[in-house]
Amino acid sequence: MRAELPRPRPRRRAVLLGGLSLGALALSGCDGVRVGQPAVYTPPPEGIDDLYRRDLLALLETGLGARIGADERSRDLVSGVQEALGQQREAMLTGAEAEDESSASSDGGGDDGDGGSDGGADDGGGGDAAPTDLQGLSDLLVAIRDLTTDAARQVSGSLARPMLATGVFAAWAAQRLARIAGTEEPTAPPSAEKIEPARDVPESDPPSIGAEVDYHSSLERAQEDEWYAGYVREVLAAAESGKKRSALIALSDADRERAEQLGAFAREDGAKEVLRAAVYPLPGGGVTQELRKDEPEALALTLVEDHVILTGAAPFERRSLSIAAALDQAVLLASLRSSLSALPTLDPEG
Repeated sequence: MRAELPRPRPRRRAVLLGGLSLGALALSGCDGVRVGQPAVYTPPPEGIDDLYRRDLLALLETGLGARIGADERSRDLVSGVQEALGQQREAMLTGAEAEDESSASSDGGGDDGDGGSDGGADDGGGGDAAPTDLQGLSDLLVAIRDLTTDAARQVSGSLARPMLATGVFAAWAAQRLARIAGTEEPTAPPSAEKIEPARDVPESDPPSIGAEVDYHSSLERAQEDEWYAGYVREVLAAAESGKKRSALIALSDADRERAEQLGAFAREDGAKEVLRAAVYPLPGGGVTQELRKDEPEALALTLVEDHVILTGAAPFERRSLSIAAALDQAVLLASLRSSLSALPTLDPEG
């Protein structure tokens, strides 16, 4: 549709509309009714969305129970991680659960969900002991990353996006802890080939996907940005040397490989295929100091946004590539950013 060279798009900021009420309490079912007796309540089995959401809430609550003595270098990061876990937990509550907690809080009981405590030990409510040191927190973040990776592949589209956003934050935070606090290097996120359905889907409550138009539009955007990122990273590599040059070339190759795979999805699924342009205009007109300083972070953030959004819109069998891409960019951001939104691409205050 463009007659001239494609231009880099402005950074987009998506807002989650109406809050994150991500589930609905199961409707009751009934057994036979005996004369003079009320119907026996038999709740139906949980759906795949509820199963993953319940398990994630347990991990988040475990993290909120952490009591970690951090040094000056890592204190702000640990505080930010626990604040983010609280926001993610609130986002994963159903409307009914949030209302129950609000009622309990107004009555003077219960926990406000921010990880606070009136004193004493706390296991976080997640069944496992809460982390007591930085390595324990890192291990928990990797567990959150891995659970949300599995979830994003299988749950409904409306839940896949906040699940993956939570995983992106966890991947960034675990890598950031290793970088500034000296924890063990976290295991690498799984490749797209290894992201397969991990659980059986209950027939009683199958997950759903979004509208085709949303899938096609987000697929087109992701292709455009992957081609652009591949070009810019190649240009940046030409201005570097040694390991930094090699790393940028590897990133460029990965961008272009993903763009080609996304283009194949587009051809097969009736969406627009975006072809690679020979050159792309650069911000500032060339390889400036500002480009070398700012563009790596901007590219990674844009690709995180594209692939989280695409995961929420794509059919189940098309999600693995974008899940892996978003997590890879999150790891990259750990060396570029000292902070990250609790729910990248979503508004946790929404």
